[in-house]
Amino acid sequence: MLAKCSSVVSSPNTLTIIASIRTAVFLVAISLCLKIKKEITGYSEVSDSIPKCKSCRYQRCLDLGMNYAIREKKRLMQLQNRRDAEVAAIISGLLCQDSHRTQILTSCFTIMNPSLEEMVEKVNVKIHVKVPKESLRPQDWSFFALYTTVDFLLNLEFMKELQTSEKLILLRHSASKCSLFGGAMRTYREKKDRMTTVDGQDIYPDEMRKLLGYEKGTDEFLNRIRSFVVSKIVEMSVTAEECVLIGAIMFCNPGKFSTLFYEPDNSRARSIVAAQQQKYSDTLFQYCIHTYQQNGPTRFTDLLSLCPIIQRNFEDLQYLTMVFRLAMKGTSMQFRKIVEELI
Repeated sequence: MLAKCSSVVSSPNTLTIIASIRTAVFLVAISLCLKIKKEITGYSEVSDSIPKCKSCRYQRCLDLGMNYAIREKKRLMQLQNRRDAEVAAIISGLLCQDSHRTQILTSCFTIMNPSLEEMVEKVNVKIHVKVPKESLRPQDWSFFALYTTVDFLLNLEFMKELQTSEKLILLRHSASKCSLFGGAMRTYREKKDRMTTVDGQDIYPDEMRKLLGYEKGTDEFLNRIRSFVVSKIVEMSVTAEECVLIGAIMFCNPGKFSTLFYEPDNSRARSIVAAQQQKYSDTLFQYCIHTYQQNGPTRFTDLLSLCPIIQRNFEDLQYLTMVFRLAMKGTSMQFRKIVEELI
């Protein structure tokens, strides 16, 4: 009897019938489950109650978009889009301000002689549009390059959070380096191999060249100041975006607030400036990753290596200026106030 039953169950027709019955039972169970929940518990596809049937729970999860991988990818894409938008906003803001600085530098001038503190306090300085016949000496260009750089830095958003004394600390330490770097970038854009004034003059006054004479090493020293930073920029093909970000990173140096001679507790200012430096560093890193892909981290490191190069170039310029000041002491030649304060 048992053998007979087994043969019946194992026959193809019987197996087909059993499979059909199982399918029908499953469909009925699902139908009854949904029907009962709707009639007795008020459950629906948009209900907040948790369905007790495993099949219903799973189906509801699918209906609501349950897919961890897709959700996580979407979240990461949203974060990336937000980060890209923030990076673009920071860079475009700096580029806009730098474009304004360049326009003022090349087309205007002022005969006024403000001090650094007067500039910080926003004392009204009248500038005028240069007329074609108006010629400037190298020292005039040096002054106005510093003036426009200080104005650019004072208009960075975070500077509103600092007190006058704190702004002065930052500007005295870094404004001239930012101006030097800006001049080197202008030279690079003009496809020259050494820095000149905006109208093409040598950056050193004739008096300075005569003072140094023609001793061995003099030309090498002067050419290093004119060309060292420019040659590095040419070698790296620095972009306008990278330039403004490096300048901002270099300017936001919180270390200067740790120096003992600055009396009040500057921990608040140090924290603000450190946060800004981190912001600009992160922005530069994201820009490098986006632009150079897998070579982004290396590019980021190479760009930061420009900062000590600019520092060394500035120290050479300081030495040259000090020698010139000592030699010119008592003569009619005078530097403008912000040149005296910043170099």
